[in-house]
Amino acid sequence: MSDPVFKRITRLVGKAIGDFGLIRDRDRILVALSGGKDSWTLLYALRYFQRKAPVDYELAAVTIDPGTGSFNCGPLAARLARDEIPYEIIRGSILEVVNDNLSAGTNPCSFCARLRRGMLYSFAAREGWNKIALGHHLDDFVETLVLNLFFSGSIKGMSPYLLADDGKNTVIRPLVYVKEEMTRHYAGIMGLPILGCSCTYQGLTSYRRRWVKQLLTQIEKDVPGVKSNLLAAMKRIHPRHLLAGEPARDHEEESSPAKG
Repeated sequence: MSDPVFKRITRLVGKAIGDFGLIRDRDRILVALSGGKDSWTLLYALRYFQRKAPVDYELAAVTIDPGTGSFNCGPLAARLARDEIPYEIIRGSILEVVNDNLSAGTNPCSFCARLRRGMLYSFAAREGWNKIALGHHLDDFVETLVLNLFFSGSIKGMSPYLLADDGKNTVIRPLVYVKEEMTRHYAGIMGLPILGCSCTYQGLTSYRRRWVKQLLTQIEKDVPGVKSNLLAAMKRIHPRHLLAGEPARDHEEESSPAKG
């Protein structure tokens, strides 16, 4: 693949792998392939490194079939068979569970995501995959940070390398440095079969997340690179200058804004 955008994607993925120690020799990595542009890009970037990297690791893709009746994994399976990428489909009845258990005020897409994650974790642990790769990109990381700052009052985002709560699964997010526009470009030029969730709730993503995405897009017109700066801020943490940190010394006042 000689496309300059894919070259940039693989460079950024390689940097993430190195910065956060995402892949080690003999890893068995399962890519959660939703059929969207981001998970497709992640899969092919990791396949690229599987051939080039000095470490040896196993790679496969898996898709959760939510049981809507109209969800068709056929185009995904055909493409992956053509490219000789191992592929599994986990079939469930997620939509039925959501309809039967959705409580007032709960976003159905968030509920569905939790159910999918549980199915994915169970499958990976049962089949001996020690790492699960998710296609969250730079924009997702930054939007999550801003959402928590604005609406939860917490400085919290996502981690590129995370041990799941069950203590059995490790989640990696190698697209942490990759912008969403890059995955959109790559999926387009590769002609990848894009698969929607085919759910009656499709498109009901959080209003707050959509608002934050639009806000950051607007801010970036005036502050180019603001998303990259926000991502970098997640690593440049100074606890002494936060409420949870140690008492600050007198020289802090010199850089503090004047009040009153």
